[in-house]
Amino acid sequence: MSELPVQAETTRPAAGRYNEVLVARVYHGVTALAAAAGLVLEAAAMLGSPAYGAAPAHAWWNFLSYFSVQAGLLVLAVAASLAVDSARSGGRFWRAARLAALVAAALVFLLQFTPYRGLAEFTGLNAATVWGDRVLHYVVPILVVAGWLMFGPRPRIRESTALWSLVFPVFWLLWTLVRGAATDWYPYPPVDAAAAGLVPVLTAGVFVLLGWLGAAFLYLFLDRRMGREPDGFLPGFGPADRPGTDRG
Repeated sequence: MSELPVQAETTRPAAGRYNEVLVARVYHGVTALAAAAGLVLEAAAMLGSPAYGAAPAHAWWNFLSYFSVQAGLLVLAVAASLAVDSARSGGRFWRAARLAALVAAALVFLLQFTPYRGLAEFTGLNAATVWGDRVLHYVVPILVVAGWLMFGPRPRIRESTALWSLVFPVFWLLWTLVRGAATDWYPYPPVDAAAAGLVPVLTAGVFVLLGWLGAAFLYLFLDRRMGREPDGFLPGFGPADRPGTDRG
């Protein structure tokens, strides 16, 4: 008897499956809109802050220097790209940006349970601040991580991806120190080199980068163990994937 031809794998939903690609695109679109809403609300709140009244240009640069704001902009860009193509393979830069958004989202969420939460210069000024704070620091991180767990796309992370993702925190740390030295303004006390000294801040920065790398490799581990997405099944209910399967 002749063997039956083997059908090629496809990410399109077969009979009995739901259209995961469409659902994922909608989900990522909602994530992008949430990130945009959080940023707009925080920016609107900043317009009423004393810092903006004293020096508008300086206040804008301060706003853009917060880690959570830069992370929100990164999430907005990545989520928007996934809303266009939820199964995006991407190159080295996109995959590193995607992983950086995942790690940054988790870090922003965890920071809300420390003394360094929120945007200190205009916290509690008005309702826009409260809503912006909740959306940018709670809703968006949860949407980002939950979206990756449910819809991926996976697998997309390699060891080199984890290393390239360090570009984002390294850039933020260098930007903070250079601008802080020029303006004597720092977004958070732990990176205040003027008060704590440069050596302690750099030492703390190294530990932060090591923690970032640890989180990136945790995502790498999960990326390899959780199976391919999208596959057209309900998240977590697809068939077992062959090791090393990667659309990219």
